[in-house]
Amino acid sequence: MIQSDKFDSIIMNIKKIANLVLLFIAKRLTEIFGILIFFLGIILFTSLISYSPEDPNFIFPENTEIKNLLGFRGSYISDLFFQSIGLISYVFSITLIFTGINITFTKDLFLIIESIFYSVIYSLLGSSFFNNFYDSTFALFINGNGGFIGNYLNESMFGNLIALNQIVSYYLLIVLIIGFFLLPLVFYCGYKGFKLILDFIFK
Repeated sequence: MIQSDKFDSIIMNIKKIANLVLLFIAKRLTEIFGILIFFLGIILFTSLISYSPEDPNFIFPENTEIKNLLGFRGSYISDLFFQSIGLISYVFSITLIFTGINITFTKDLFLIIESIFYSVIYSLLGSSFFNNFYDSTFALFINGNGGFIGNYLNESMFGNLIALNQIVSYYLLIVLIIGFFLLPLVFYCGYKGFKLILDFIFK
């Protein structure tokens, strides 16, 4: 009987150690994933801020002189984002940075799903906003500040809704874009953390 109790105790200890090891590995892998998302955001932001319409891209690939800080890869990445969703790409890169930080510290891998969900919504709204109200641009002369997605949305029923009342649509879109951008931060940081961020920005 004593032998059996000792054997059961050894098995329980082994299971406990195995669970602790698995938990440790899962947390470290989540941290690594968060760091990767963070650096992806940094890379995207760097490629966007150093974007030049004269760099080689999908439409004009022949130019050999590249001004983008990340070289031809940065040139193609920034062109892809700008031509698809326009200037709202800057906000998306910031979302990636914050998401990476939050995944790293909270060890919650599913934050990326929430982040993508809200990012898709504000990217669509942002593309439509820039295409409607600030479309003319020198740098993004092919699809404008809203990208081809903004063009598509504004040629559909969504554009007709905005046209019903331009002033109301203007401010409503701004509120929705900012809201969907900041909403994940409220969940990640909590109310107090979110308030600290706002105090830091506006003071």
